[in-house]
Amino acid sequence: MKFSKKSLKKLFKGVVCFEEDGAYITPRRYSKAQIDYMADEKYDWGWRMYAGFTGGIRMEFKTDAERLSFDYRTSHSHERGNTVDLYVNGVLTDVYYIENRLKGRVEFDLPKGEKLVTVYLPGESKLEIKNLTVDGRYKSVKDKGQRVLVIGDSITQGAGPDIASASYINGLQRRTGYQFLDQGIGGYRFEPKDLMRVDGFEPDKIMVFLGTNYYEAECLETCGFDYEKSTFEFFERLREIYPTTPVLCVTPLWRTRDLNMDRLRWCADTIKRACENHQGILVVDGFDMMPNVVACLADGIHPSTYGSELLAQNLAKFMKDNRF
Repeated sequence: MKFSKKSLKKLFKGVVCFEEDGAYITPRRYSKAQIDYMADEKYDWGWRMYAGFTGGIRMEFKTDAERLSFDYRTSHSHERGNTVDLYVNGVLTDVYYIENRLKGRVEFDLPKGEKLVTVYLPGESKLEIKNLTVDGRYKSVKDKGQRVLVIGDSITQGAGPDIASASYINGLQRRTGYQFLDQGIGGYRFEPKDLMRVDGFEPDKIMVFLGTNYYEAECLETCGFDYEKSTFEFFERLREIYPTTPVLCVTPLWRTRDLNMDRLRWCADTIKRACENHQGILVVDGFDMMPNVVACLADGIHPSTYGSELLAQNLAKFMKDNRF
């Protein structure tokens, strides 16, 4: 059977709205109000483009079909993370590498019998989909876990791992069952003026994972960015919008590229001090969530597939231990 646009939209998780262009639909993880805000040319640091990428978005349903396919268009080709990944009953079974094929057709073979099918979309590009087809029956899957809004940078967006499903957000979702809204943008930083309530997504919890961008002291002079002032104002604004929602704040991870260790520790301490001003904000030290091992980093900043796995594993344990 071929899915209509209406039935196709019901399969997506981690989405607040959709764009349509002819037969193609694009799942979006930012609300229309946020997208309209980012359409201001004065805003654009590349963040508007990254906000359109499909990191943390997946299709999920049960089916007895033995074949699944759909047509796609994509905006970019990247070395890492630009894949479409198939999971069957929670196990990775196939990967489609987009590479330089910016338009094409994804085809996956499925095992016999009814199973849970999950298709992860790429975190390093915008993926448009049409003509989703399965050769059997299907049932949509209802969201059951708590809803978590995640505000982050390229690490949250999904940069670093070799395949899209290996991002720490996707790993956290598989471990916790939470329904994450991945609002990670490559190059993003603490920007209090950007914060607004997300239409169509009322979070039970919020996670903030920022601080590794613009951390160098010279950014105040060259970029006009005051790290300390922006960090304190960010959490003040967050608490104005969501005054009682539990918040987990993750401080920056280890890095080996452009490293100023004293400055990075100062940034982590600044974030902790900003969070101490507000009730209901739990802070976890990013240095404890991923070890200081070169193999954990893909490029000196972003977690590798291995690093993302450890990060998701340790964050999931921290959440459980602290009842977050």
